[in-house]
Amino acid sequence: MKRRSILLLLAAVVLLWAGRPSPAQTKTHHVVFAVTSGDEVDWHITLGNIRNLLNGLAPDPVEIEVVAYAQGLGLVKHGSAVAEDVAALQTAHVRFVACQNSMRMQHVEVKDLLSGVGTVPSGAVEVVTRQEQGWAYIKGGR
Repeated sequence: MKRRSILLLLAAVVLLWAGRPSPAQTKTHHVVFAVTSGDEVDWHITLGNIRNLLNGLAPDPVEIEVVAYAQGLGLVKHGSAVAEDVAALQTAHVRFVACQNSMRMQHVEVKDLLSGVGTVPSGAVEVVTRQEQGWAYIKGGR
């Protein structure tokens, strides 16, 4: 009787374990957003889409990079209307980067960027490179 109870217990554990996804079944999603608009409405739309993406793909891991260039550089500068939202998403491991070409054209220095914002030599090249690496592309804003 004792042996049968142990076998039943082991069978139950195996059945419970079989229903869980294995680490090999979990997919990491890679998404790059390009923000080129200086319109705050577009920034709010983009950040809302990122939050929806994180929630919708949970519990799968998601790697997101936001590339700010051209007029979109304002998204990641000190004084940005969405600075608190950017900081909150950074704590969720969303990476924000600024285009050095745009920074040079607009006379923006690294010290002018929000805390934690990285830089890339070219925003357009960063987006293309990420797509070539298999990342999904989403245009920020409308």
